[in-house]
Amino acid sequence: MTYITLPHNWTPRAYQLPFFRYFARGGKRAVLVWSRRLGKDDACLHLTAMQAMHVPGTYWMMLPEYGQARKAIWDAVNKHTGKRRIDEAFPAEIRARTNDSEMKIVFKSGSVWQLCGSDNYNGLVGSNCAGIVFSEYALSNPEAWDYLEPILEENGGWAVFNSTVRGRNHFTTLAHYAQSTPGWFCSNVKASEAGVFTHEQLEGIKQKYILQKGYDRGLGMYLQEYENDENAFVSTFNSVFARGAGEKMRQAAPANVPSVARVAGIDLARFGGDNNVVFIADRLTDRSLVEVRVEAWAGTDAVFTQGKIAELLSTYHVHQALMDGDGVGGPIIDNVRALCVGRNIAFEEYHNTATTGSYGTKTTQGYFDLAREALSGKVFLRDERVLSELGARLYEFNQKGQVVLQNKREWRKEAGTSPDFADAAVMASMILPLPKDFSVQGGKPAFARTEYDVI
Repeated sequence: MTYITLPHNWTPRAYQLPFFRYFARGGKRAVLVWSRRLGKDDACLHLTAMQAMHVPGTYWMMLPEYGQARKAIWDAVNKHTGKRRIDEAFPAEIRARTNDSEMKIVFKSGSVWQLCGSDNYNGLVGSNCAGIVFSEYALSNPEAWDYLEPILEENGGWAVFNSTVRGRNHFTTLAHYAQSTPGWFCSNVKASEAGVFTHEQLEGIKQKYILQKGYDRGLGMYLQEYENDENAFVSTFNSVFARGAGEKMRQAAPANVPSVARVAGIDLARFGGDNNVVFIADRLTDRSLVEVRVEAWAGTDAVFTQGKIAELLSTYHVHQALMDGDGVGGPIIDNVRALCVGRNIAFEEYHNTATTGSYGTKTTQGYFDLAREALSGKVFLRDERVLSELGARLYEFNQKGQVVLQNKREWRKEAGTSPDFADAAVMASMILPLPKDFSVQGGKPAFARTEYDVI
């Protein structure tokens, strides 16, 4: 008797292990936002091999178009080993027969694996699938998932969506959903953190893009394909944050620079689909703003929200907090302040008031101030949702000729949610740090900057 270990002659990389652990524990829905050359399809092929041996059933790997399947998967050769990718994932010892014309493999376990295309999902009528891999889902027809999801729901099957980012579309929307939905798994891995490329290699790739496509388009392509930036091609004509600012904010924070104060911007959910977001950062002695923690949860349960905010501020030793007081904010702020009595945290209630200067509102000025800080290399962020929303924030002019942010109704129409993550980060950046040894006694110390300019 021949024994085969799966995955066969293949070891997952460190960033791929959580994906396999999730399925080993019974997971059913996974989204892989992995940049180019990080092994999205290889990982999915090996996972399918394991699942097909464990649970007999029909398994599909769905490419955007059926015509791509043979070249991209069936005939594709691993340049490092000289072997076909399907032969590495599905060794001959576990196969009963292989149908080359239909790109289908029948395994000895009774399972069937086949390549198909999202451009012809109607041809799968009547099938009872146990697992589907949507490869390069950003380029696939999203209606395929709308049609096939009920089949998997009925039979308890699983689905994996992998892709390189292609702007803001159904793939990034699904990734955001997976990040905040219990039971779903989402892995967002950029080339700069995967360890597959050296820093020098990535810099060479970026410069090649710029040389071939010009600075804006070349940098945009690099950020999209290697750094998972869904806003890489947002128009810079009316963007608050220039593309160069986005790149600088992703750099490593300065080492060994002391913190002046730990601050928190807190944006509260007004509607059921919004998020409560707590953005915690350190303001350093060199005036840099360095992200420490971003925590978000959906829902408008005031009691839970108050307790969660107080817990986060205490756990991360926050010195000063600026909380959104518009809409539902007032009562929650008072209750959070009460929960934090004795912890020496300075609270301030924030309102987006109109101004008489170049910027029409206080929040608009806060966004542009943070954008200037970012361009000067003084802002260091890691959270992709924060970076994404900041990069997509647009401005316009009101009837008085003042600069104002794009109306939130328009944002919600395009994005489906409010820019809660970006708003929380901006509020944190608007805090004028107080000394760490300040004492809150009998009052509400005002510290939110109005005319203060950190640059």
